[in-house]
Formats: sequence, structure tokens, C-alpha cells
Amino acid sequence: MIQKKHILTFAFLTFALGLMAQEMRTVRGSVTDGTNPMKDVAIAVQGKQDVRTFSDADGKYEIQAEVGDLLEYSYTGMKDYLVRVEEVTRYMNLVMIPDVQELDEVTVTESRRKSQQDLALEYAGNSRILKTAYGYLDADTAPAQVRMLDQNSILPVALCILDVIRNQFPGITTTGNCQEGGAVIFRGGGSVSNQRVGIFDVDGLVLQQVPVWIDVNQIKRMALISSVAYTARYGAVGSGGVVVINTITGNPQMNKIVDQARLRNNYIKEPALDGAAVAYSEPTYMSAFRESTSFEDAQTVYSRYEAQYGSSPYFYLDAYKHFYQTLGETEFADQIIRENNRVFEKNASMLKALAYAYQEEGRYEKALEAFKEVFIMRPNYSQSYQDLSLGYRDAGAYDKAASIYARYKYLVDENFLLPSEDFSKIIQHESDNLLKLHASQIGANAKKIVSDPFVQNTTRVVVEWNETEAEFELQFVNPEGQYHNWKHTYAENEDRIIDEKMAGYSMEELIIDNALPGLWELNVRYDGNKSLTPTYLKVTTYYNYGERDQKKQVNTFKLTLRNNWQKLLSINNPGVSRVR
Repeated sequence: MIQKKHILTFAFLTFALGLMAQEMRTVRGSVTDGTNPMKDVAIAVQGKQDVRTFSDADGKYEIQAEVGDLLEYSYTGMKDYLVRVEEVTRYMNLVMIPDVQELDEVTVTESRRKSQQDLALEYAGNSRILKTAYGYLDADTAPAQVRMLDQNSILPVALCILDVIRNQFPGITTTGNCQEGGAVIFRGGGSVSNQRVGIFDVDGLVLQQVPVWIDVNQIKRMALISSVAYTARYGAVGSGGVVVINTITGNPQMNKIVDQARLRNNYIKEPALDGAAVAYSEPTYMSAFRESTSFEDAQTVYSRYEAQYGSSPYFYLDAYKHFYQTLGETEFADQIIRENNRVFEKNASMLKALAYAYQEEGRYEKALEAFKEVFIMRPNYSQSYQDLSLGYRDAGAYDKAASIYARYKYLVDENFLLPSEDFSKIIQHESDNLLKLHASQIGANAKKIVSDPFVQNTTRVVVEWNETEAEFELQFVNPEGQYHNWKHTYAENEDRIIDEKMAGYSMEELIIDNALPGLWELNVRYDGNKSLTPTYLKVTTYYNYGERDQKKQVNTFKLTLRNNWQKLLSINNPGVSRVR
């Protein structure tokens, strides 16, 4: 029976991939600098030299594109933009920002150099920091080129450190073998017989002989440094270069999660707006719904405003949530969606928003059906596989959920889907968690699942958004009043947003510091999206992640108010007081 289910799932995925026929459409919009319209902005379809246009004197433009195309917006002196054309794309309105990269060398900025205390606190969560005999070294600010390698990049066939260096550091010469030892040569000397060999700094212990005894599977991170500007601190023996090795056993605090807010003197000064303060930005029908005193009054409000908002999926979703979540009128709420399915059925973004609402309410079968429809429209989006797998998992179909993850990995390996380092970490955590907690239902061996210690037994927050062009900032405020922001804006996080567009995902995971139990606040500042429409945000909070007593809570939010910090929810972090 399990084999049959997997065959059915495979057939469903194959069918969806076969529906990726491209659809030509007209995309319209305007481009401004935040104040004034911009003329002569070049808009082109990436990879199609003959499809190009320019904005007019009013900043307006119109271009023909296919679903899946990437529109590139460019203007001298301004940052280029990439926008993915989706099945819902009709209007794209951009605010371009100056590209000031060329000013970096002449602009006076605060020093990026951090203290040893700061580096020690960041060490566990920053793979670019090394522990050496002379303190912590930040590879990004070191006065030398640092060639780094982490444990995920070490090939399992390596027998000793000589194999690792020989296979994964081109240009470095190694001599000898794993039984008798050898040498590592960064650069030649005056003659072949007088070559300068590298030394080894292993967890702060300086060695002149190659530590062939190190189990390569115990290496957490390592680096090769040849610059005299750095190796001079090791004296004459360091003149041939230094191999820095940090092992797992030599660094017992490697897996400790550090609250980034505590690394700076940044205390929250003004509270974020609460729900009542945000309400004034909502449509008038929401006020009318709240003021109604009975089910009958609410029905009257619904009928009155439907004439005005009858083509808006936002109206019907708001009405559904009011009748279902506020009034508990399940039958009428479902009737609203059923009778107005036309505004959702070809709109993947709104189907995702509807699925979020169903997940928040625990209506997992309905959420699964919505995610199936989205998958059929977006089989080339990585996010579609995560959504569908989670939909199956919530509905209790654990084997199907596992098969979706397996199918996703296969498609990435075969280059049918574009890989993403950021997204792969998230989906790996999701897959490991599924296999570990539901191994018996899937037929897997839970003992063979090695969970990432970064997320294991933590308070894990997963944030997802339905509009791929949404820009916003998240703010975590710890119990001591300090905050840490994660910026999802093109101006501040361009590489990440381009990665999302290429791979097709819209989610992020954040881990709350276990060392600070108590009440945390999650705030958001919404900067809008390029369609000038609301964005729906889903926040899933996992407590004791990866443990048998793991619990989760789903909250959804409709973002409309722009450029103001608003409170989303409070999270009661249990911290490390829990007994394992």
C-alpha cells in the first residue's frame, strides 16, 4: 500500500511539472525614486535581448513577458532589480534606490572590527570565525586571505588531514601519507631542499608535525593562511603558513546559539504598534464587521460590502476569517469561499493565504487541498514542495510528506530545480524533523537521523509570506529589551532576495536564544510589495523543536500598514531550564 501511495505521489508531481506551459502576459507599472517618476529606466526580460522597453516621462512602462521570466530593471547610478513574473503578475511598481557600492572606499564608516568578546559570543553561530592560539579570527576582516572549509564540505573518503588538504585546496602541495606523516607546503623557498612547510594550530595547540591522528569527521571548520601579515605572530615557525583546525570535541560550545541582540548596545526605545493602533489602516468593512453585534448583523454587513468588493479575494478572505474565527459560524464561512472560489482558483498567492488561515485553524485537509492547487501552478518553485510536504504531514500522511522531500532532492540533484543554500538548510531541518518524530509511520530508522544541533531542542520560529515580492523587517526583542532585526529588503539583503527569486521560495527560520528564557516579542515593519497589495504572513513557532514533546503554534497576519513597527505576537521561550 505504501508503494502505491508513493507511485500516486510521483504521478501527481510528474503531472504538475507537465503543466509548466508558459503563458504570455502584459506587465504594466511605474518606476519612481521614492518621490518622483523616473524616465528611461530600462526594463528587459533577462536572457531575451529583443524584449526590452523604457519607462516614459511619467515613469510608466509596459512589457510582454511569460510566466517564469525574470524582469530586469536598470538605470545608471541606481541598484538593478530582478522581478519574477508569476501567474498573478499584472502590475509591478518599483521604487529604485541609489547604488552606492562605489563609495565604500571613500566613505567614513564605523569599524567592522569586533572585539574578542564579541567574536567569542558569535563563534557558535558564525562559521567564518576560527579559534586560534592567539585568539579568535574573523575570516571576513582578517588582514590576510583565509581559505576556509567547514565540516559539510569534507569528503568522507578522506583518511587524514593530508587527504583533506590534497583534495580540497588546489595550489597547496602535500607530501607523505597518513601512516608516516608528511608536510604541507604553501610556497616554495630558495631551493627544493629548503622549502618552508606549514604548521598546524589545532584548537589553540601549535604543532609542527602534521596531526595525521585527527579524525577528519571531528573537524568542525579549518582554514589555510599563508599571509605573513597574520602568520608572523607564530614566529619563525609560522613563516611557511598555518593550517588552523577547530574540532568538535575541542570546542564544546560550538552548538550554543547566541542571541545576536546581546552583542550590541541596542535597546528598544519605543514600543511597536499593537492591533488597535494598526486597525485604522484596514478597509471600512472590517470596522463594520467588528461593530456588528450578531451573526445576522454581520451577514448584513457582508451583503452590503460585497457589491463594492465582490472582485477582491482580500474581502472574501477577511470575511471568511471573521465568520469562522470570530463568530464561529463555520458553515457560512465555508459557503463564502465555496461560492467565490473564482477569485482564488487561479491566484497562487491568495490560495497560499487561504491555506495559512486553514493551518491556523487546524483545518489541515483543507490546507492540503489549497497547497495542491498551488503546486500545480508552481511546480518549479522550491517552496511548493515544502508547502505540500507540510500539508501532508499536518494531515497525517507522513509517508507522502517524506516522498515529497525525496522528490525535491532528486529534482535538485538532476537540475530540474535550482539549488539554494539558504533554503536547503531550512528544508533539511524540516525533513530531518519529520523522519525523526514519525519514523515508525514512515518506516525509517530514527536512530540514523542526525539532527542539526543548531535547531535541536530550541524555540524555532518559521516565517512565511504569500507575496514573493514583499519587503519587510522582522524584529526580535528579548526579555531584557534588546532587539535583533532580520531585513528582507532589496536594499539591505539583495543577494538573499535574488536567491529567493531564482529558487522560488518565501520563508525563513530564526532560532531564539535558549540562554534567555522569558517573554520575547516579534515585531514587523512592512515596506509593501510591488503590486501595492496586502501581504499575508504566517508565523509558526515550534517549542522544544525535535523533541518528542515538540509543539507548534501557527499565527497569520495581514500586512497593510507600511513603514511602522507593529507587534505580531509574544513568544514565551522556555530556555534551558527544561530537563532533557
